[in-house]
Amino acid sequence: MTDSDFFNWRKNVFNRFQEAQTSAEVEKLLASETKAMAFEYYALCIRHPVPFTRPKLTIFTTYRSDWTQHYQAENYAAIDPVLNPNNFHRGYLPWNDELFSTVPDFWDAARDYGLKNGVTQTVMAPGRALGFLSTSNLRAQEAWLSDDELALRLYYLAELSMMALLRMNSPAMTGLEMKFSKREREILQWTAEGKTSSEIAMILSISENTVNFHQKNMQKKFNAPNKTQVACYAVAMGLI
Repeated sequence: MTDSDFFNWRKNVFNRFQEAQTSAEVEKLLASETKAMAFEYYALCIRHPVPFTRPKLTIFTTYRSDWTQHYQAENYAAIDPVLNPNNFHRGYLPWNDELFSTVPDFWDAARDYGLKNGVTQTVMAPGRALGFLSTSNLRAQEAWLSDDELALRLYYLAELSMMALLRMNSPAMTGLEMKFSKREREILQWTAEGKTSSEIAMILSISENTVNFHQKNMQKKFNAPNKTQVACYAVAMGLI
């Protein structure tokens, strides 16, 4: 595989995703491209950073329906290592015993359904939504792409998919909408630093009543029980 082959592929796939008008077309493109890389199945999972305890998760997949139903029934998304944000920094995640060492029962179940050979590539979208593109086969087979090129191609496919879905205003890419005025953002930044209302008032040269007014207004706006939750969500979404 030469550099020109990769860049030609990248240009071609970019144009095809740009032409896509529906999420169904995005799914069809993913299926076509992953099959061209010799994978039988794919799953694109899009996970939003908030709420923390039950983050919004959308899955587009060609996996067998019996496995996807079992996966959802057992709530495997809560323990699946490839969806663990702590693994995000690794980027490219080959499936192996080490990756699934903390969840052997889940790994055994996946292999019972024939999912023995696979990789996952992670991507971050605007709003800090995390994309996890997994591809797999029922059996081990010799790859025609190096790990480096496979990682690049999967990254690009995941990125193009998420950007196309964002352009279409797909519900999959719609997370908690948080918009702040300049003053609200300043108050949130200092709240996240652990400053009290009186300290923030001194720092910004405004009254404490004004600080409290903005904080309560933000709580009402986002239906939050306290100012800390608003600040935590804003930090998680990269807004401050």
